[in-house]
Amino acid sequence: MRDPRYIVDAGPIVAALNRRDLNHEWAKSVFATLGEAPVTCEAVLTETCWHLRESPDTVARVLEMAARGDLRLFPVAEAEGVALAGLVRKYGKRMDLADAGIVRLAEIFPKAKVITTDVEDFRVYRRNRNELIQLIHP
Repeated sequence: MRDPRYIVDAGPIVAALNRRDLNHEWAKSVFATLGEAPVTCEAVLTETCWHLRESPDTVARVLEMAARGDLRLFPVAEAEGVALAGLVRKYGKRMDLADAGIVRLAEIFPKAKVITTDVEDFRVYRRNRNELIQLIHP
């Protein structure tokens, strides 16, 4: 996998696919300007599908995005389980598996920016113990 420039969290994917989401227009414009498929992890895909569960067609679209390569999946849970466990222990109840996966991807791909709507948490999280994570957010 070529080092990505972008890592995407669940919020922007949900917003781009849900016209009623407050960040819908923002998310659509961000995805339209990336120029490459952002990387994400399995937990983000699961969280995205959970948020969109009221629309099976939209859930199917998310899965098709991954199958087409519009989202590049990195097997972070399988490859980085020990590192994920350390992050979850460090941040406690604040961090779920999807957030841990995004932070770990930011450590693996340090030049990549994280696209998220979860600014409150991602301003607290650090990669490599003390480095700010570069964010793209509304």
